[in-house]
Amino acid sequence: MRKHIFLMVFMSFITVTVGWSQKYARNQFVVFSYTVDIDERVKKELSSYQHLINYQVQKKQSAVEAMLVHSFYQIFTKLLEDSLMIYFLPPESMGSKASYTEYGYPDVVIQKAIRLSDVKYFMKIELSVENSKYDEKGNRLMADVFLPVVNVSVSIYNKFGFNPIQTAEGQAVASAPIQVKESFLAGLNFVSPTVKAGPNEETMKVLFERCALNALYSIKNKKIK
Repeated sequence: MRKHIFLMVFMSFITVTVGWSQKYARNQFVVFSYTVDIDERVKKELSSYQHLINYQVQKKQSAVEAMLVHSFYQIFTKLLEDSLMIYFLPPESMGSKASYTEYGYPDVVIQKAIRLSDVKYFMKIELSVENSKYDEKGNRLMADVFLPVVNVSVSIYNKFGFNPIQTAEGQAVASAPIQVKESFLAGLNFVSPTVKAGPNEETMKVLFERCALNALYSIKNKKIK
């Protein structure tokens, strides 16, 4: 009897969880705000390899930032499109009345986004790429240790309200301190395709993908308000 009740509760949970994620299926989304915070240590570690980044730098831009900003956006939105069966409008879809970051992504408040776009769902993405000062046990790391950590916070809104109907988070921390070499950049946007990662190498792209997957899991398993 207990097993039967447990099975019924478990199946109900699965059904509701799937229902929450399927609610978004076949709907258009627009990212109305995509902000990225990259700490100075990360920039310093990667700047030695900026000659591998084929990006035409414009005012207020850097090749390293462009690589990270565009790479995560592409990885994350593609994952959500494929997994949730949704479609993201291009970043420029809100037109000239929207404000944009130096890398071409919208950065407006939700109230304005609702006025500028007729999609059903709106998304805010906040990304940070940092160097962790502590290991997994909470011990402070030596100053010369580079242990990258990627965090993303996602807020989803509908066209009827100014409060998010769902929030989600994702994180990825390097499993061990990284000795940065050119292969750490393998697979990122604008990086030469001749740059290859070694077998099972934990690259920045791997960290981005892991962070994106964790955020997707959060979206699928958090109740929509």
